[in-house]
Amino acid sequence: MSGHLSQPRGPFARPVGVFAVAAAALAASLATAAMLRDERFVFLATGLWALALMLVPYARAERPGLFSVWSFVVLTVGIGVTARGVCLTLGYPEAGRLDELYFRGREAAFFFEPALALLTGLGMLVLGHEWRVRRPGPVDLAPVCPDRLRLVCVAVLVVSAAATWLYVSRTGGWQGGDWSGKRTPIPGLDVAGTGYQSHGGLRFAASLAGFGHVLAVAGWFAAPAGRRIGWAVLAAALLLVAVAVPFHASLRTPLVLLLVLPAAMVHLAGRRIRPAALAATVVAALLAIQVMTVLRNSGSDRDAAIDPPTPAALFDAAVLNRNQIELPKTAHLYHAVPRELPVAWGATVARWVLAPIPRSLWPDKPVIQPGPIVGQTLYDQPIAGVPPSLVGELFWNFHWPGVIIGAFLIGLALRMVEAVFQPIRGGDPMRAALFVAGPMTMGFEMVGGSIGSGLFRGCLQTAVMLGLLWLAQDLSRVRHSSVPR
Repeated sequence: MSGHLSQPRGPFARPVGVFAVAAAALAASLATAAMLRDERFVFLATGLWALALMLVPYARAERPGLFSVWSFVVLTVGIGVTARGVCLTLGYPEAGRLDELYFRGREAAFFFEPALALLTGLGMLVLGHEWRVRRPGPVDLAPVCPDRLRLVCVAVLVVSAAATWLYVSRTGGWQGGDWSGKRTPIPGLDVAGTGYQSHGGLRFAASLAGFGHVLAVAGWFAAPAGRRIGWAVLAAALLLVAVAVPFHASLRTPLVLLLVLPAAMVHLAGRRIRPAALAATVVAALLAIQVMTVLRNSGSDRDAAIDPPTPAALFDAAVLNRNQIELPKTAHLYHAVPRELPVAWGATVARWVLAPIPRSLWPDKPVIQPGPIVGQTLYDQPIAGVPPSLVGELFWNFHWPGVIIGAFLIGLALRMVEAVFQPIRGGDPMRAALFVAGPMTMGFEMVGGSIGSGLFRGCLQTAVMLGLLWLAQDLSRVRHSSVPR
């Protein structure tokens, strides 16, 4: 059971984890002391304390794996709170851009109390994740028939390709050089009577190619060495279709996560990820972010998309945005409630039960995502939304009790998800496929994006993958195993 939940025990697992936590805490202490002389160090101190908290689970001998639910929580905190905090303290890249994106004319003292709320929420998240309770056992999967699995992957490829073509056709096509831009911006927060359509059904059908890609990679690992060419071609075709809609609609995070899926499958299959391949994946992901960010603009700014990428440009594309959890966004939400944003009392999460209802059937359906509300209310951003992230959304809904109790319960829930779905490294590739395409990134979305979105997408993705595996199951072996002995 313990091997199912985490990386195998190693002689240096606990010492390395303890050293990492101690080093981060020491650095955070020095940054906190520096804050007494320069208030701008609040961002660096908060980022380092957040990193120290996130590393606590790695001080266990049975630490989280490289690709686990918790590792993606660490990723969003590391980008948004730690790396962004360094930039804000050092004034990188320049004051005007930082003020436009983050400060919004506020002095450093504006962020002190929200920093305490942010660290409290992250601390309770870690406490919930590490709380010792009885956890459920791993999910059972039926054996899969390779021929049925191949048929499922081909069917997914056809359906996703057709949905992609329809979505692109209905949202501007590829004409006029308009390659990557927001396709379904919400025209104001009141969508009633506007004819607004998000084409969610087509986007969902197109996204099935991502599930098919992961299944094809799993099929490649399960197949004999001499029968892998077909699986490789099928996996490549599915990945190309899967990235088309995210690139067309300028959905940067989904596209980057799609590029991470093959690396996760390789690692969970027990194979060694070559440093060159890992570096190429990281560069490709950052380059995709840079190109899509530039293509969102118009005019001469688009010319920058063809410039050779530099490390600074790739870093800026990944870090200097309003995605992920961060101190400035948490602070603006913290001070906006209840003056500019009424207390939501759970509405930002509860609205997601309406998400499956097509807007074509309910034209007056309210805005589901909280991001557009945050973007338009706090950032004067009428097109793209700004995800509230975990602590800001919890405070928006239930003030301090929400931050303390809600973060603890979410940490507990994420650890339960790990217990049920985290595969054994080098084990069944189909179990790895279920985890990678289903709950692996749930923590990333819930902590760095919005709670309801993370819950909804995590449950939906897991259900879809379970359905595809059910269609591909080996019926003869299932019947045989069900006969009483």
